[in-house]
Amino acid sequence: MSYMKKQSKIAVIGGDMRQLAVAKGLRDADLEVYTSGLCVSLEKEENIKNCDCWEDAITGARAVVLPLPVSMDDVTLNCPARMGADRITLDKITELTDRGAVLLGGRIPKRMLEAAGRKGIEVCDYFLSEPLQIKNAYLTAEAAVSIAMNSLTKRLGEARFAVTGSGRISRFLAHILRRLGADVTVAARKAESLAYFAIDGCDTLLITESDGGRERWYTPLQKGYDIIFNTVPAWLFDRQFLEGADKNMLIIELASS
Repeated sequence: MSYMKKQSKIAVIGGDMRQLAVAKGLRDADLEVYTSGLCVSLEKEENIKNCDCWEDAITGARAVVLPLPVSMDDVTLNCPARMGADRITLDKITELTDRGAVLLGGRIPKRMLEAAGRKGIEVCDYFLSEPLQIKNAYLTAEAAVSIAMNSLTKRLGEARFAVTGSGRISRFLAHILRRLGADVTVAARKAESLAYFAIDGCDTLLITESDGGRERWYTPLQKGYDIIFNTVPAWLFDRQFLEGADKNMLIIELASS
């Protein structure tokens, strides 16, 4: 079994510190790990082979692990270490991945899924795992609260926060902030979703379609809030909102590109 594992070349390409954790975990599982485009130096990491040429990492790999999200534009790999003209394209990754290999990534674009299927590459979108999404949402909420705490010049109990959206991240965010004594308003499109937050002690605001001739739904958020967290993968706050908002307000973007 150990011999078989040593013959299992795994490529870990692009992403952030989470990809480094993946590479270390695979290495510790006695797999042969090749990396490229990670955001940190791997000089001190034993038994992890870092490739300057990312093609070398993928060639011959039985599995290719891509980051979460795989791409920010559905064309190039999410790879902060390579943001210049030499960006890695998703088409090239699919082209170089061997038939029969496994391609893993978080939120894999439809075009890549289809191209991999045509070539006979097995695809696994690990972000479809509900337990992973729940754990990822909690970590995201924790990190967002940490950013907020480091940005404020007052204690949390004296600050006012708004959270847009009613999904996993917003639920954890609102819960953590409320437990820390903060004043929290949650804005969402469904009244039934807002009921959950109201029970937890949050103020609520219903997001409706904007109408330029009347007061917009977000008008109450423009004044009196220290921080707004956006968890909706859409452009909610336009120029009109920003022009009318308090200039010392911080908006922490967690979802919309």
